[in-house]
Amino acid sequence: MIKRAWPWLLMLFIGSIPFLVLMACGAWWLWQQQWFWIWLNSSVACTGLIWIVSRWLNRSRKRARKEGAVKPDTPFSQRDQAAWDAVQALAPTINQDTRSGLDQIDTWLKLGQQVLLLVARHYRANATQPEMDIPVTELLRLAEQVCHDLHRQITGHIPFSHVITLADGLNMQRWLDHLSDANTALRLGRVVLNPMSGVLQELKNYAQDKAVALTVPRLQDWLLETYIQKVGHYAIMLYSGRMAVEPQKSDILSAQSRDDELQATERQQTQSQEPIRILVAGQTNAGKSTLINTLFDSPRAAADVVSCTDAIMPYTLDREGAFSGLIFDTPGYGENTSWIHDNRQELDKTDLVMLVCHANNAARSADRHFLHEFHRHYHHQANRKIPPILVVVTHIDELRPLREWQPPYDVLEPDCVKAVNIRAAMDAIQQDLALPDTTALVPVSLGNNDGLGVYNVDSLWLVMGQQMDEANRARLLRCLKDAKNRQKWTLLWQQVAQASRWFLRKSW
Repeated sequence: MIKRAWPWLLMLFIGSIPFLVLMACGAWWLWQQQWFWIWLNSSVACTGLIWIVSRWLNRSRKRARKEGAVKPDTPFSQRDQAAWDAVQALAPTINQDTRSGLDQIDTWLKLGQQVLLLVARHYRANATQPEMDIPVTELLRLAEQVCHDLHRQITGHIPFSHVITLADGLNMQRWLDHLSDANTALRLGRVVLNPMSGVLQELKNYAQDKAVALTVPRLQDWLLETYIQKVGHYAIMLYSGRMAVEPQKSDILSAQSRDDELQATERQQTQSQEPIRILVAGQTNAGKSTLINTLFDSPRAAADVVSCTDAIMPYTLDREGAFSGLIFDTPGYGENTSWIHDNRQELDKTDLVMLVCHANNAARSADRHFLHEFHRHYHHQANRKIPPILVVVTHIDELRPLREWQPPYDVLEPDCVKAVNIRAAMDAIQQDLALPDTTALVPVSLGNNDGLGVYNVDSLWLVMGQQMDEANRARLLRCLKDAKNRQKWTLLWQQVAQASRWFLRKSW
């Protein structure tokens, strides 16, 4: 190899002598004109500027790749999220041998099979062949969706893809092979006829090849990550059973919600979309019923010094068309340690929990037990998303000093004793209940307050609106199971009816 290359290396050296001499003469002239250090500082400054711009472009490219990654279009349950995390962690573990074979179709097929097997084992841990434990109809729907997605990607990103046929592609490949041979002959002829120009052109081609060699691995990594995430997303939809549920089926009212709505509105027409279900929970006399009456701005739920709510009562909730739903007043749990067990059916159909805490009540053991049982209940339901929790701190007007009530109060930067005590009560509740920092706590006063009326309810409405996105995700996953069961029995009856008709026709 060295014997064959030494004539070319010799010609390259001879051709570069004039440029080396020119560089040496230019440096000597700069030294004589006392401009050498100016030129050196300018070179360093330009190099530093290029380095800064290249780092910025590299971060922009990484940001673009991250934004262009696959984003699930439906909310994930706890089990789905665990499978998605495993899929995302798979790409960095692909070895270099596999990456070097990405130009082969077999490599992509093996990677797709590996992702499918990873997700299948996550959902079918006890199956001997988990990747085969899927209905045929869902597999056909998966193939249909993948083909539809590929059609959209190719049509939207490859020019003339809707015009070029397979025959044109084969002919183009033959022409490219001929052009490659002609290009090799052209390069050899250029080096022989004009060595200087030929050598410079070869150096240019070498630099371009190096630039491509540095760029191709980045593109391969992006393509590999996108492919793995795309296959993983489809696999999660397939093995979680959500591939079989049509999206429009999840917005139909469930039977329980229809009964609750009829009970709440009596004569109101049945809604066409599954409502948000908000569960108001708290200790006895924490102010749950009063809170519901305040939200409605009219007395709906029975509220008194003595607890009046002995059963879960639904009410319709609508505020200026911002969102509508069902809100449920519940009995206070107090020392009742079986509250979660007694009301697990209503808890299963909950999308948002409003936990009402008395600001002047230091007994938090019942609240801690409620939250512990609440998370334990949803821990055993991996196919559901845990509903968000909004903590409402009531009776803040009863904090010291008792006679002072001059709202508004700034709890972020307290400027008076009352505001300091309200902030302290909120911090004590968050610490006693071990609430995450992301949990929203809203202090309110629901009393008359000597004619001043309720306080901070508008902020409560604002925070409730901010929780609607998470509540809607929980609502969707709640409806998917009901829709899947309903669709399964509908398809079963249709299949039985079709089979019966066919049997009768054959019998006659």
